[in-house]
Amino acid sequence: MLIRLALFICLTLALPLAGHLLSGGETAWNFSELSTQAVTPLLTSLAAVLAIFIAVEFGGNRQRSLLKLQRSYLIALSVAGAVIGWLLLYLNRYAESWLMPAAFDITGMLILTALFALLLPTVLGLRTLLASLPGLLQRLARLPAMPAISASTTVNLLAPLALLGLIGGAAWPEYLFWMMWLSPLLLLIALQALWHERSIFAELATGDWGRVLCAALSGLLVCNIVVLAFRLGGGTLLVQVPNAFFAQLGYALFGLLSLQLGDVIAEHWRGKTRGEVFKRKSFPIPVVTKKDQ
Repeated sequence: MLIRLALFICLTLALPLAGHLLSGGETAWNFSELSTQAVTPLLTSLAAVLAIFIAVEFGGNRQRSLLKLQRSYLIALSVAGAVIGWLLLYLNRYAESWLMPAAFDITGMLILTALFALLLPTVLGLRTLLASLPGLLQRLARLPAMPAISASTTVNLLAPLALLGLIGGAAWPEYLFWMMWLSPLLLLIALQALWHERSIFAELATGDWGRVLCAALSGLLVCNIVVLAFRLGGGTLLVQVPNAFFAQLGYALFGLLSLQLGDVIAEHWRGKTRGEVFKRKSFPIPVVTKKDQ
């Protein structure tokens, strides 16, 4: 797991820089000329995500609560969420799909890190809550099946596309920005296939679209709420994509990336007994008997 994640991070950092250098382009961001970003919009977004997280954790089925049952997994998701959030901001430095007319100071960066750390488990928690709606998964499990693809074919197909997207998206962002945003998910799936692990799309071969569609919907809902809260808090966000539909696709894509990343991290707990994953009550358990009158 750690090797895959480390390789994923290194490639995501190095390849866009290589593409940028090869193209001889110049990044439009010049932080020295930007004013300081106000913290109020960031705090508003953080409060919105926190509200969703609390509603999901305490308003849903407590038997699926990460905070109650798998706190170590929740912490791992939060760390991964903080890292992936900054990686996506790094990619946006080349793609420039959105811009903010201000830079972040130390306080803003800390708040933004907390927002990223909470965003990923919130998306996954909402996905679980959506999946628990009566009859939803049963209906989504009877959709048309997709052709099954072997692990070797997956690597041979997705790895070059991911590398091309990371390099080409930085070199020619006006044409290949959409491919750059697809690349993190494609790269993560290719690495999973390289290690002979299942991806989130494996169930599509049987016609089960439940996990994928619920994750995409969860990403759509959470990301739209975060952006709306940021703007209501007084923040300015300039979305620079050809069509607003691309932004919504990006939010859904973030939901899928969160689900795949959650599956990769969950492999650390795979194969362990139930007692190793869920804490057991200490023994002895007190037994109270009632005497017959």
